[in-house]
Amino acid sequence: MDVDRARAHAVVDELVGPTDTAGDRSVAVLHAHAAALAGIRRALHGAATPPAVAERLNRLAHRLRTHDLDRDPDEAFESCAAEAVREVHSTLSS
Repeated sequence: MDVDRARAHAVVDELVGPTDTAGDRSVAVLHAHAAALAGIRRALHGAATPPAVAERLNRLAHRLRTHDLDRDPDEAFESCAAEAVREVHSTLSS
């Protein structure tokens, strides 16, 4: 577990007490979601995340938190973000 994730777990523990599996999953999804947004911002050279991309990431987060999609959050968001950046670049170059 990396330092940021451990810190997020510690904050959750302080606020609401020890977490369960669902709480741990929510923290993992939140961390991966934030990392994806940061990666998209870097890839777009500081430009804001397009609303359609943000909505796609929000839908993915919901599916991951509810286990509608049982994938590793880091991998799922990385894949989604890479696809979104490709689409944005494709749209800009058209």
